[in-house]
Amino acid sequence: MNTVNHSSALAAAKQVRGVALVVIAGVLYFATAIFTLHFLRPDLNPISQPTSEYAVGPYGFLMSSAFFSMSLATFALVMGLYQGLVPSARSQIGLSLLAAWGVGVLIAMIFPIDPGGVPETLAGTIHQISGPLTFLSMTVGVILISRRFKQASQWHPFYRPAQILSLVVLAGFVGTFLSFVTQSGFLGLAQRITLAALVTWMLLTAAHLRSVAVVSTNS
Repeated sequence: MNTVNHSSALAAAKQVRGVALVVIAGVLYFATAIFTLHFLRPDLNPISQPTSEYAVGPYGFLMSSAFFSMSLATFALVMGLYQGLVPSARSQIGLSLLAAWGVGVLIAMIFPIDPGGVPETLAGTIHQISGPLTFLSMTVGVILISRRFKQASQWHPFYRPAQILSLVVLAGFVGTFLSFVTQSGFLGLAQRITLAALVTWMLLTAAHLRSVAVVSTNS
């Protein structure tokens, strides 16, 4: 029985390692695509305009693929954390909210935003309603997941960096919301700060998830 349990644990750890690599690849593609679009679409102001506007017009397919890549990476991370964390360190609500972010990103891909100055469309309205809820789900999810890392000995060293990044995500989300409400012209910048913090959090979380799984397979 011990041999069977060890084999099962080994197989699960190897699967988590593979899932972590999917997360890293997906997030890197997302970040690279958006970074590239800043040069391909100089007509869009990154300070005031959200990244979703890259999906409309030239090179829109690149932003759509970035949406898909982020969604795939998000679902992979949710699965990896569910498998790789002990129950006491696993935030069910946090993982559910992070999964909701993955769904919301797919919605953003299917229903593109209405750029400024064009008539409103049904797709744009759906995007506008879904967007804030999607970012709110992600923000709360990241905070809840990060708080629980301290409950696992293997994750405790990563707890503080994850918590700091989650607070940066929160600050970026609040800044994005305030920019939208006040029409201050900094919505694009605030959103990009949020996404940069999220990308960093996901990459470091996936890297730590993989390192924990590597230790498990070697033990």
